[in-house]
Amino acid sequence: MIKVVKVVPWINVRLIEIEGMAMNGLVKNVEIVDCDKPKGWKRIIVTTNDERKLASECIEPDAARRNYMVFSLYARKWGKNIFTGEEVASEVLEE
Repeated sequence: MIKVVKVVPWINVRLIEIEGMAMNGLVKNVEIVDCDKPKGWKRIIVTTNDERKLASECIEPDAARRNYMVFSLYARKWGKNIFTGEEVASEVLEE
């Protein structure tokens, strides 16, 4: 018997992990795709700064849209305002 395995082009992670990465400026692109089961539910897929694709579990459509909007704002705007240790260290050294 031959077993058919579906290969997905992303790594499955929890939604909270995607949010944390987006908040810290590690996400550059966010998208929503349909899930096979349950029908009508959505999955959020993000592309990280190092070109990895991460996908959430399937969630209800309204929750997916809300999370998509927040993650998109993190990726485009808010996440870019996060200070890194290097930036803080250089500011301290300049004083």
